[in-house]
Amino acid sequence: MINKVKRIVGNNRTVFANFSYLTLLQIFNLLLPLVTYPYLIRILGSGVYGKVIFAQAVVMYFSIIINFGFNISATKDVAENRDIKKKLDEIVSSIYILKGFLWFVSLLLFLFLIYIIPSFKQDFLLFLLTFGMTLMELFFPQWYFQGVEKMRYITIINVLSRSLFTVLIFIFVKNQHDYLLVPLFNTIGFFIGGVVSFLVLSIFERVVFKIQNYSVLRYYFKESIPLFLSAASIQVYVNANRVIVGAFLGMKDVAYYDLGEKILKLLKMPVGMLGQAAFPKLSREKNIKLINRYLLIGIAGTSGLVLGVLFFRETIVSLLIGKYVIEAAKVLSILSISALMVAASQFLGTSRMIVFGFRKAFSKIIISSAIFFLIGFGILFFVNTISLKSLAWLAVFVEAWVTLVMLVFCYKQKLLV
Repeated sequence: MINKVKRIVGNNRTVFANFSYLTLLQIFNLLLPLVTYPYLIRILGSGVYGKVIFAQAVVMYFSIIINFGFNISATKDVAENRDIKKKLDEIVSSIYILKGFLWFVSLLLFLFLIYIIPSFKQDFLLFLLTFGMTLMELFFPQWYFQGVEKMRYITIINVLSRSLFTVLIFIFVKNQHDYLLVPLFNTIGFFIGGVVSFLVLSIFERVVFKIQNYSVLRYYFKESIPLFLSAASIQVYVNANRVIVGAFLGMKDVAYYDLGEKILKLLKMPVGMLGQAAFPKLSREKNIKLINRYLLIGIAGTSGLVLGVLFFRETIVSLLIGKYVIEAAKVLSILSISALMVAASQFLGTSRMIVFGFRKAFSKIIISSAIFFLIGFGILFFVNTISLKSLAWLAVFVEAWVTLVMLVFCYKQKLLV
């Protein structure tokens, strides 16, 4: 009995360690924006701050292009070949070459977008500086460190770079005219973090970068296409609402909706980190009982967090905005509900369907969610009911759709028990 307990503890020790590092990392990634949010919305005003967030929402789509689903496909490849040095060199070299190409294409497309859209062109510097956030996506090899289960590197580098951004914000941003410093400092922090992690990969992990044949690059590119389509589809409904709010309701409402999304990210953080930490182990063992155990833990933990937010929503809004704004409180309440669906879909989709090789089916489900969102938005548009509340409910219904379809698919494929 004692030996069995020791084996269980030993087998899950790495998952626990990586979960701890990822949790610490996400606490910083999510709490630091909440630390700067009250300061920036007071100094810049909700309108100007909303414009900064709107630019970030637009740039997020280009980050998805640069990532191209490698955060999942490359993690799986690294996890499965972690002890084969030559293969690791091939994987890392290929991903960086492909990301470099996608970054350059994205930059050209982004500049063209700024040129043809008058409102973007008017804020050219804001959008250009905000695009610097994509440098983190280009350089930062989270997929490698997650695959080899060395999350401490990611945590240390991210915490330092994010802390630098936060300190610079409080020191130099003093009035509305300093709003361009926000994307500038963001870019500086991301760039330093990306470059340092790249050096760690070269020096401490001793990864050798080599030019790869076209056939090799084509293989990794094609392997990630379904996951890219999934990620892009997710962003259609996860990120689009901030863009829609900015286009139809105004920049002040973007700031209020952004508050709800920031809290939602905080609610989704524990189950997301549990899924990421466990992914390499689940990819190797393909143990349904273990997946279900993580699923129950994720749903239980998320339920407690959601109830806490619903109970203290007025206090949360007043503390972060400086006054009670009923629109922000409504958005926060509605969006928090979707965290429960996300907790379930994490261990039905990425941590179950992907693990068992159903990438294309997973991609189709996510793409269907984008279609569901577009249909829902179309209905709101034609009946003229676009509001913060209706868009928040639309986000909840989309997450519910994803969870339901994944559940049905896993049931049919006998992946539930």
